[in-house]
Amino acid sequence: MPRARLPAEPRPLAGPRARWLPLAADTGAVAEARAVTVDFLDDVADPSAVADATLLVSELVGNAIRHAGEPGWLLLVRRPGLLWIEVSDSSPRPPLPRPPRGADAPGGLGLFLLNLLSLQWGWRPMGPGKAVWCELRLPPS
Repeated sequence: MPRARLPAEPRPLAGPRARWLPLAADTGAVAEARAVTVDFLDDVADPSAVADATLLVSELVGNAIRHAGEPGWLLLVRRPGLLWIEVSDSSPRPPLPRPPRGADAPGGLGLFLLNLLSLQWGWRPMGPGKAVWCELRLPPS
């Protein structure tokens, strides 16, 4: 019986690729989530797209820690031309946009940045908590 031949070069994945990261309830989780995002997007040639994705991940994970107390996980899913970012937390409260504070007081920019940088964003109830998600356009690899 003849053996199946393996392709000489690996084929690129045609379907979605994903990365999942459980989040700890400390500020180190934000840095870890940023590092995972940068690694996940290492083949994206446009540094501004990677910077936007990293900023949105930082905001979503930071909000989950700051406002919900107990974050759940970060999920990154790539499809051709799109990145799905989702962060879960233990709070059932929906995210509420608030006006940005003055230059001397931090805060209030997370959902403003989601509106500005993402194609769309939203949230959904999930068990006793919720997941906040956004979609970001990625240039072709």
